Amino acid sequence: MKGLTYIEYLFLDCISTERPIKEATLFYVLIGKRTVSTMLQCRQYDLEAYFNAMPGMKPKVLKKGLERLTSEGLISGNEGLGYLLTEAGIGEKNDFLSSHAHFSLGNQMKFALIQGVLRRRMLFLIQILSEMLHKNKQYYPIEREAKEQLWMKRLLAQHSEDKESFAKSCGEEWRAYLSRLPERDAGIFAMQFEGNDHLRKTTGQMAGLFKVDEAEVKILLHQNWLRLYDSLEQEPEKFPVLSSVMRMTANETGLASASAETTMRYFRNGHGMNEIISMRGLKQSTIQDHFAEIALIYREFPVPAFLDKEKMQYLQQLAAQKVRVDYREIQEVFPEINFFESRLIQIRSEVAAKYG
Repeated sequence: MKGLTYIEYLFLDCISTERPIKEATLFYVLIGKRTVSTMLQCRQYDLEAYFNAMPGMKPKVLKKGLERLTSEGLISGNEGLGYLLTEAGIGEKNDFLSSHAHFSLGNQMKFALIQGVLRRRMLFLIQILSEMLHKNKQYYPIEREAKEQLWMKRLLAQHSEDKESFAKSCGEEWRAYLSRLPERDAGIFAMQFEGNDHLRKTTGQMAGLFKVDEAEVKILLHQNWLRLYDSLEQEPEKFPVLSSVMRMTANETGLASASAETTMRYFRNGHGMNEIISMRGLKQSTIQDHFAEIALIYREFPVPAFLDKEKMQYLQQLAAQKVRVDYREIQEVFPEINFFESRLIQIRSEVAAKYG
């Protein structure tokens, strides 16, 4: 068999032996289409790690990749029926991924909206603190946007009394995190940093130095940023500086879409569904989609505010057993259930099945 491209192996990694996936569904997951339907399907197919992994991809790239995988006998099916991984595909995938990076961390979907700005802020902070410790004021900031420079000035103003200790603490936290990574991963990750007398490397330069595919470098970097976010979330006491940057960034915009976060703020301020519909001038289905998106992203969600006692008991049973259900199964139990309630039960049963 003629060697597959790296991206074709990633497509192969998205296809299972149990549940056929359609080309359109996979495409929307990979480009990160932010609809409740796509995000729910992403969870149902266990593809959170691939959500928005290829945001600029064109449909024809996926189509050609699936055609190639089908012609090689690695997947079976078609767009109408969906695609399944074959026995040959299992072997080919496992052989390649045993020695190459791929997308594997489920918090990719959770942090999809903020990871870009969060990464930029953390790298910018490294540069500023490095130059500050060396008392150098003559350098070109890697972050050129005025609003981001102002954001960083506000952060540093909070530590104006002892910036040197703040800088050293930040450095220690980075050393602590890098020590958790395999040696090669840590080396590649640190090459993104820029500071006094140290220029960051491009992914192409990293690939050349470590003799790996540039696509693999990008995946390694991406995965290790996600591992960092998980560490900051789980162990904020060990990373007070970096976790504060992440917390401030997440609090500014939230992890869901801006409109969904706005709807949730109205709700937290005591406004009911009908009030919010009136105040925002949006359709009921739109507001319900906002709540559904929040329920998908945040593990803590006020489900009892939207389901009656009987439906809550049903959901609690599903959660206790970590059972996933589709809308047909829900309608068998509650024939008169409305679409929003049914979707909410689906969403929360998915969350419970994954995270308890």
